[in-house]
Amino acid sequence: MDNQRVKNQITEGLFSLLRKKSFSEITVTDIVKEANVARASYYRNFENKEQIIEAAMDSLRDELMSDIPYDDDEHIFNQENARAGFEKALTCCLIKKADLLTLYHNGFGSLIQQTFNRYIMEFAGNMSVNSTMRYKLYFISGAVTNVLIEWLNEGAKEPPREIAALCISYFSGGILHE
Repeated sequence: MDNQRVKNQITEGLFSLLRKKSFSEITVTDIVKEANVARASYYRNFENKEQIIEAAMDSLRDELMSDIPYDDDEHIFNQENARAGFEKALTCCLIKKADLLTLYHNGFGSLIQQTFNRYIMEFAGNMSVNSTMRYKLYFISGAVTNVLIEWLNEGAKEPPREIAALCISYFSGGILHE
């Protein structure tokens, strides 16, 4: 548990620094000072700064994947399951709003997108990687990630349930008109 505490301190230290300066300007020395940990503790847990961010995104994906009520792909496109999944994702991300926006504003938007791609592909269960349905999943993931970032940027004024329902209405009712 003590090692997890150190990892958390390092992660929090890096994110704190990212709010003050760019990723490229941050050194390991800066991180260990901000995190109040020994340099050896840093290197015992991470090889580089990128690993800290990757670990934070893996943690987010793990949170998103917890407590999914079904494990097969036949139910992923059920409206209520999709709405519940979106709402859960938005709720998790709202808690991590400051960190996600910090990453986004520091040029890590593609990493956020990649995290959501992995989430939705795992959420879909055992869908074949050769299935053209995977494009539907990437389409949904891209749309949801963009809505998420804009919603967070605008202060997340609407509750997650409302944004999730809005997204589902776009997918189920269609967003294009003839």
